Amino acid sequence: MKRVLLALVLTSACASEPGSWRDLRAHVATLADRDARDAAIERFIASKGGTPIIEHQTRLVFLVKDRDGQPPRIVGDFNAWAVSPQGYDTNIGKATRIEGSSWSFVESTSYTNARLEYGLLFDQEYATDPNNRRIVQAFAGPRSEVRMPFFVTQPEVDELGPQATPPGPQKAQIAHSGQALKGELIAENVASRSLGGSRRVWYYLPPGYAAAPETLFPVVYVLDGSNFVEKMEVPRILDHLIANKSIPPVIAVFSEPADRQEEYSRNPRWRAFITEELVPMVDKRFRTFPTPDHRVILGSSLAAYGAVDLAVSAPSVFGLCAAIAPPTQAATVVANQAHARAAVVSITFFVLGGVYDSMIDGARLLRTTLDEYLAPVTYLEVSEGHNTNTFRGHLDDALRALLPAQ
Repeated sequence: MKRVLLALVLTSACASEPGSWRDLRAHVATLADRDARDAAIERFIASKGGTPIIEHQTRLVFLVKDRDGQPPRIVGDFNAWAVSPQGYDTNIGKATRIEGSSWSFVESTSYTNARLEYGLLFDQEYATDPNNRRIVQAFAGPRSEVRMPFFVTQPEVDELGPQATPPGPQKAQIAHSGQALKGELIAENVASRSLGGSRRVWYYLPPGYAAAPETLFPVVYVLDGSNFVEKMEVPRILDHLIANKSIPPVIAVFSEPADRQEEYSRNPRWRAFITEELVPMVDKRFRTFPTPDHRVILGSSLAAYGAVDLAVSAPSVFGLCAAIAPPTQAATVVANQAHARAAVVSITFFVLGGVYDSMIDGARLLRTTLDEYLAPVTYLEVSEGHNTNTFRGHLDDALRALLPAQ
């Protein structure tokens, strides 16, 4: 008799508290008024640990509450931030009302190993999702984040933010307890004869640099320096990667352009500044391997176009090139220039593209162009979008592919 009563209690509890999105909609439809429906939806969200709801490892349900009687649009990597082949589409991301409630929803799907960023649009106002505790910083400000069940977490990135790391696959953890040792960061304005002015430059020296006077280090030249230093906190990420032996100790040089569009677009004065002024100065001042096979040029987004251009215009300087989320025109640097087509065979490339990046064709086209002209290239496609957390989260993949093992 006791077993029967217990079964009845459990059955009643399951019936009153839906376990799935489908069950929730059926349950809400049976409730009499708005307050009861809203309360049931809020309990469901709380039981799932927040929004969006992930079901069957690939299904996403975003749930949002009205503001002043109006639901927001939900836009993000999963729907290309409302950009269609025809341009920006204000119909993309519109939420569907849960009848008789203050809540609406958007359904989507995702790869099981994806990491997605998104936000809410109330008319012209942007906000993060108040029911999602995962917040990441992007160039334009904070975004809400979704990590699918098989996303491989990145401890070196997570350590810098307030997010909690969920269960699931992880890259190798830091191999020792406590914080990673810090490298030294030196910021300067460097005068340039080629540019007729000065540019901001940061030099990163790895932990242990001063204590190893006989050691030479490979050098990574990073374009869009302020983004990588000040917004992405890449020097701290390098500290962690080096401490964990994910990459060898490196010197990093972060350089800042004046006008990205002008200087990254096959600009001879910018090329001369980097290859004829900055690189020789760094080799003279620091203990570097002064050879192209130990010298990386790295850029993301438009700067990836600039990185490819610098590599093919000076293969005797840069024998290693990382193009992270490059634009479509990056492939033309090779395809449209005879000297570049000849140069790529002596350069080792790493190209990264994001499945949820509207510029993914740029990475794919660059990869196939490099293959066509027999350039050695490592290509990686990740289930992420075009954003800072993708760029910095895969620095280790780029540097492991390019730098020789120590």
